Amino acid sequence: MDYRLLGVAAAVVVFAGAATAVALGTGGQDHVAAVEPAPSEAAGMAVFLCSKAVTEAPCSGRDATPQQVETIGAVLRGLPQVNEVSFEDQATAYERFRKSYAGNTAVLDAVKPADLPPSFHLKIKKGGDRAQVNQAVFRLEGFHTIVDRASPDITKLPTADDLKWHISVFLCNEGTSIPQCGAGRDGGKAATAAQKRALDKLIGAAPQVAEHVFESKEAAYENFKKSFQESSPAMVRATKVEDLPESFRITLKNEAEDGEVVERLNRQPGVAAVVSQTCVPARRTLSFDFGLDLPASVMCSGVG
Repeated sequence: MDYRLLGVAAAVVVFAGAATAVALGTGGQDHVAAVEPAPSEAAGMAVFLCSKAVTEAPCSGRDATPQQVETIGAVLRGLPQVNEVSFEDQATAYERFRKSYAGNTAVLDAVKPADLPPSFHLKIKKGGDRAQVNQAVFRLEGFHTIVDRASPDITKLPTADDLKWHISVFLCNEGTSIPQCGAGRDGGKAATAAQKRALDKLIGAAPQVAEHVFESKEAAYENFKKSFQESSPAMVRATKVEDLPESFRITLKNEAEDGEVVERLNRQPGVAAVVSQTCVPARRTLSFDFGLDLPASVMCSGVG
């Protein structure tokens, strides 16, 4: 199972839990996206193509070739489930991006025209099988990821327990391709016991932290099953306990800022990714609108 079917950007999630955990497991190059809830018949789909700014597989820092773009467009226009197809090049995407974030200097300064991938935007026919659209796209070369704004797996609202934790610190998993986990040809290494003890001590000593807990692979797997058993039983069957990374969950004190905590934890050995719930709405909007993921330090500084 290729978890890019869930969308874009591993750090951009509705709930900083099961979905992100899958993407940070042995398939670290895969992506997870969160989008605003939308009526299934009205919500469209977006196919983001490879660009030099996308360094992970399958793009590996290469633009989709003109032939690949032409082929993807022809396939999409020929799908019986698709009612309308429009193409957006990088220049047009950047112009739209500048208008959308006109008041957000931090975000504008962090993005160049070449950072935004070209994309196809689809309107799906009423009753059209979106899974078949996904399958058709995944056979094509030159595409980076696909976002289905109507997928039940990515339109779920967070639970009360999800909202309790302000920050999730996902640890390196065995075989991950995430660079900060030392990924090489054989994949990265899991966080060591010493690294976990050091993180636990560091988090507990942070003055901004009110509470923190450690979540094991087993607990993460149970949460994952609870979240996706009904809507995606095939994905649950394809996922094993060892695919899920361990994590620390953090609740901050009232009015405490998360920027310093996130930045410090991101630099620690054994950490694969740090997800801040503060910036989830802003980061997920950027992802499903533009196929772009920016660090929490950038998005958090411009939230609002």
